[in-house]
Amino acid sequence: MSKDLDIAAVLGAQLGKVSGPDTTGRERIEYLDIDLLEQDPDNFYQLSKVEELAGNISVVGLQQPIRVRPAEGGRYMIVSGHRRRAALQQLVESGEDRFRQVPCIVEPPAESAAMQKLRLIYANADTRTMTSAELSQQVKEVEDLLYQLKEEGVEFKGKMRDHVAAICNVKATKLANLKVIREKLVPGWKKLYEKGKLKESTALALARIPAKRQEVILAGLKAKGENVAYFWEYEVKRFGEQMAAIEGIKCKKDNKNPCSNITSMQQKIVERNAYISPCQRCCDKCVELSKCKYACPKLKEKAQQLRADAKAQRQQEKMAKEEHDRPIIREIMGFWNRFGQARNAADKSVKACFEALGRYYSKSYEQEFIEHECLEAKFKTDTSLPYSYSCSLDEVKRFVKIADLFGCSVDYLLCRTDIPQMATAALVLPEGQLVFAGWMPGGTNPKEPCDVVAKFDLGNGKLHSMLCRWNGEAFLFKAGGEKVNMEPVKWMALPPDTDGEGAGG
Repeated sequence: MSKDLDIAAVLGAQLGKVSGPDTTGRERIEYLDIDLLEQDPDNFYQLSKVEELAGNISVVGLQQPIRVRPAEGGRYMIVSGHRRRAALQQLVESGEDRFRQVPCIVEPPAESAAMQKLRLIYANADTRTMTSAELSQQVKEVEDLLYQLKEEGVEFKGKMRDHVAAICNVKATKLANLKVIREKLVPGWKKLYEKGKLKESTALALARIPAKRQEVILAGLKAKGENVAYFWEYEVKRFGEQMAAIEGIKCKKDNKNPCSNITSMQQKIVERNAYISPCQRCCDKCVELSKCKYACPKLKEKAQQLRADAKAQRQQEKMAKEEHDRPIIREIMGFWNRFGQARNAADKSVKACFEALGRYYSKSYEQEFIEHECLEAKFKTDTSLPYSYSCSLDEVKRFVKIADLFGCSVDYLLCRTDIPQMATAALVLPEGQLVFAGWMPGGTNPKEPCDVVAKFDLGNGKLHSMLCRWNGEAFLFKAGGEKVNMEPVKWMALPPDTDGEGAGG
């Protein structure tokens, strides 16, 4: 004959607290040796903060008896109090033998194995703080046990969901959410969820999207080393929407069949973490095709060609820039060379120059400064001029242009002389030769044929000096007249032979 089950009445009566000496005898308190208490193998609750609890018990004593039931061989199975028993065991092992005898509430045997396990859960439901994963497992256990009791002839009043909610002390809506997580979350995410490394709201959002998307999101986060504990519900929804938007892309190379590169494109969405999906169409038209690691393998040849074209374009741009920069660098080198010659002629130290310019001096600047003066440094278009904090080449050239426009010297404009006319060069030298005995940078050539002293880099880290002849087209060995098949690092034009023998005599 069937019987109705009122959860509150049946379990409440069986598991109610002992009120005093006038108990009915169904339960009793006994002091049992701790070695007689066994953990229930069906207990799935984690034993957390045991050491902390042991310290508390050592100070104030055990405030709540352990609930047990008789087991075989005179032993007792713990119904509620597994964590308390573990804490007491630590105290006994540390020498506090006063805790060996444990106060216990001894329950009568349950009617069935299902009822026995249900009593275990009911006794623990309100006595501990559980993670979402533990609560989900508890809900599943209770639901299975109630259905088992139903098969044993116990009838329920009302909905099964309401009974589960009452025993687990949670709302029906939460039960539904936990069921979605339990049934729909893929193994990889579920493992993190069970370890407490994934928030319930995020787990629920993940469980509500297709399993394939869940797996791609997890792989993407792992690939970029992101901590999933800080992965939020809104990110799941955003990624899910972006992934769904590209799942309808058709392949333009295979008669418009579904794209075979969707998974890779979806992983790009996760790893880029962009608020606008970086993949919204076939890779064939994507501007990132040549450099994207997620690009469709079917477009490999096109991507290779695009990379080759881009490399050639960069090379052309580099050559064009070098051509554009060459005269600018030459001018900057000229200023440094002129500065060095003037400094050496005046026999002034680099430190004295820094002090005169009001610039901070450090010994470490010495070698760098000299290398610039000797044109042995690596010059760029943004290389500073030697006598200024911020005065650029363009600003210096403006003074020269105004002086040229007025037909006067820069010295006159800067009030360094009262004579407005330009000074006449005392000696006519090849084009680009700033002063007598001045080094000119490689890449420049004398305007007229002349003898030069040139320095070449032979690859051993040192410059080799050589007497050469510039014939108007190339540098020649002075001794044999053969062409020098390398460009000098720097050169210096020699003045004409005033004895009448000629520079090439």
